[in-house]
Amino acid sequence: MGRRQFVYYICIAPALHRVRRKRDFTDVYAAASRDNQPGYVRYWNRASIPYIFIYHKKIGGSADLILRGFFAKRPERRFIKGRQLNTFNGGKIKTETKIGGMLFFVALFLFYVKYTFDCSGLLFKNAYINSALVGLSVALPMIKIVMQRYTPARLIITAVITAAVCASCLAGGNYLFLNGFIFILAMQDVDLNKLVRFGFRYKTAMISIHVLCYIFVYFTNPSSINYVYRIGGAPRHYFFIGHANMFTAFLVWTTFEYVFLNYEKIKWYNIFIIWAINLLFYNFTDSNTGMAVLAVFTALVVLDKFAKEIFNKISAVLAKYIYLVCSLFFSWIAIIYTRLGPSQKTIWYRIDRFFTGRLWYGAYTYETYGVTFFGRILSTPDKIFWENRWMDGFMVFDNHYHGNLFGLGIIHLILVSLILLIYGKKMDAKERIIVICFSLYGAMEAYITNVFICFALLIIGKYIYLDKIKRNKIKVNG
Repeated sequence: MGRRQFVYYICIAPALHRVRRKRDFTDVYAAASRDNQPGYVRYWNRASIPYIFIYHKKIGGSADLILRGFFAKRPERRFIKGRQLNTFNGGKIKTETKIGGMLFFVALFLFYVKYTFDCSGLLFKNAYINSALVGLSVALPMIKIVMQRYTPARLIITAVITAAVCASCLAGGNYLFLNGFIFILAMQDVDLNKLVRFGFRYKTAMISIHVLCYIFVYFTNPSSINYVYRIGGAPRHYFFIGHANMFTAFLVWTTFEYVFLNYEKIKWYNIFIIWAINLLFYNFTDSNTGMAVLAVFTALVVLDKFAKEIFNKISAVLAKYIYLVCSLFFSWIAIIYTRLGPSQKTIWYRIDRFFTGRLWYGAYTYETYGVTFFGRILSTPDKIFWENRWMDGFMVFDNHYHGNLFGLGIIHLILVSLILLIYGKKMDAKERIIVICFSLYGAMEAYITNVFICFALLIIGKYIYLDKIKRNKIKVNG
């Protein structure tokens, strides 16, 4: 048949008497290929698909395939030459997707506002407003989750994991991971780039306002600023955002968002400007973690630009396994401390100094409280004396992996490790870089699961709804 002919192929399957009503009609549009050659059309061959018509038109100099047929109410993802086809079921799915997307971004904005109140030194926190923001930022994405489409198996898995996470967060008294997990589950049909752009704009505005206010107060009323000091060091400026380390985390991850959004267009002078800004603020915050992870981030971006084949091999392995390896390493090194001899402890102390004492806190917590699977509320004294050494009680969970091992629950480490094992290899270059930096940042900071600061976990939401159902191939002959 000629390329310009209207009908290329008609597939009758499996029984005409199962024709759906007109409102279940589905149209799918996709370009066949760059050279106008039709390829393979893959679809889920199920009994509820009575027949499919495949048309081929010459439109504007490019070949289009139009798949037209009566599909089930819940459309599945369909592909042609590896490209996803968007499906619209009588306009109903399109409307639900639009409403769900609106609920998602409203909830995300409210969550951002809530956490801005929590970490800002400029705003006064009101208990009623905080409760309303928490309730809405949980309820709205939950409504979207209910509206979403699921296969039976995925619905059961989602329900079981959600119950486990909710139980863990309630037992541990920490709801940041619960908020992040709900947003991950609610990401069906949400554009990841749009989400990252939304966060980048919000946090850029928030950081700018706080920095300007801090500069004004610094020159007009410096005595009102509460500084944090390193031992024997200069004051560390926090720019009215939580703590110097937290401000740096906001700045670094907002930088990552900028690179993520402009990854294909990034030039050497963009990298130079990024480093200039971060080094400028580093002189005031003295936060080493952000700069160390930024150096790894830059190295990976440069490697991808100039040695893509090497980068692909390295990043594919790291994105898949680095979180699991970090979970095992930090668990192991905290558990073995009291079982080491004097010479072995000397090596252990050197490793601990590299992590600025965080391993010591983990060893103390393990020996005093042990580990927890589903989480618990753990209270520690303000000052702790252990093994002839004083430490601050609030620093016990400053390592993300120890925080989950001893406080929030091992279940969180298991879930994130499994998700990255499954989906890490499917991610593109910039997503793998973000996941690697996310895992490394957790060695020094506990709040990387806060999706307001670090958007890495939201990348997972892009992949969890990919179909695992086997599809048949229908070859379109020209």
